[in-house]
Amino acid sequence: MNKPRQPRYAQIFQEDAVKAEVATQTWQETIEHLIENDFLSARRVAIADRYARSYAEYEVLYLIAATEGPVKVGPNGGDVFNFNWSACEKLNDRILKFEEQLLITPKAAGFSLKEQKNDAKKTAADDYFIRAQRPDH
Repeated sequence: MNKPRQPRYAQIFQEDAVKAEVATQTWQETIEHLIENDFLSARRVAIADRYARSYAEYEVLYLIAATEGPVKVGPNGGDVFNFNWSACEKLNDRILKFEEQLLITPKAAGFSLKEQKNDAKKTAADDYFIRAQRPDH
């Protein structure tokens, strides 16, 4: 598959240059990752587009939600739940699902830091002791 064309994020996010810039950068990094790991397919390109759009929305909305906090003062003076906070949580969940589909997360790629640490510490002596402890020896 040839390198795909990037969507026109400047047109998609007409009023928001920050979102367009974040989406463009996310798209480029994601496509590079897919190409480097030989994961590029038409389906993953479509997922990369949705991922870039969601990530751009999250980046802008998170700043607002973090400033406001999870609870706001309501119109009657009581505490109300901040819907921006909820939207960030939902976007975060969606982004994680896209990352797993794109094989970006270590878990999705079948990589475990715990396994890597254990493999790095193993020596020939470790293998000998494991074999020596088997009941058939």
